[in-house]
Amino acid sequence: MPILLEMKNERELAFRYDLFITPDWRDRFDSLVNESVDIPAEGRVLDVNCGTGAHSIELGGRLLGKGEVVGIDPSAERIELASAKVLAAKLDNVTFQRELARRLPFPDSAFDVAIGDASMHATNEIEDLLSELLRLVKPQGRVVLKLVTRGSFDEFFSLLWEALLTASMIDEVWPRLEQMMTERYTVSDAELMAVQAGLRKVASVTSKEDFSFETGNDFLTSPLIEDFFLDTWMAIVPESRRLEVRQSLVSIIERERQRAPYEVSIKATVLSGIK
Repeated sequence: MPILLEMKNERELAFRYDLFITPDWRDRFDSLVNESVDIPAEGRVLDVNCGTGAHSIELGGRLLGKGEVVGIDPSAERIELASAKVLAAKLDNVTFQRELARRLPFPDSAFDVAIGDASMHATNEIEDLLSELLRLVKPQGRVVLKLVTRGSFDEFFSLLWEALLTASMIDEVWPRLEQMMTERYTVSDAELMAVQAGLRKVASVTSKEDFSFETGNDFLTSPLIEDFFLDTWMAIVPESRRLEVRQSLVSIIERERQRAPYEVSIKATVLSGIK
């Protein structure tokens, strides 16, 4: 089956995020937060990289009359969807703003809890996000960080290696592929980063999360993979040969899955600690 490459505008990407990424990706991390982190029953909560606002609104419902939630996301279109949802929910203690996470327009120690979603961030951006969360939370306040740790998408990387070998490119791109496979923090490295940043009583919980796709083409063209990960993975391949490698990946997946769904997994991790 041919792979169609189509440019999508920011509004369409926001709707795809709300329809597919929120229930199939974000909800898994948010459930880990709900199950493993003691969020205070009152106070101000900051939710950085809040997407289309589902968890912010959930937290706001719990804090109604006792606190407020401020949701931040870099996408104006996602913030528009989040704002519409909170109007429908009739919550007056949840607000959303479009902001970049690098430096947020709030004074130091402005929040009782600061939650940051780094699950789709490059590894070299995570430490800066954590530092900003620490700046914004009060002394004795709680910081929560959602991230994907080492060992995620390994099923795909082994097939990408095979596709590059088949294309006689593995020697050319191996250093970059190896770096991509190993650059994520291990759980212990992430905990150490949090301690060195200044968090106390650091704890983490990790869950292996599986994602299932009916075919190889369904995997590569799914909103999760196509909109958020595939461009980074394929950047190691010369542009003139990317379509060839994509088609090879589909063929390899179809061979390997033997009529069963194709599955990949991640290690979803939630870190938390006290300032």
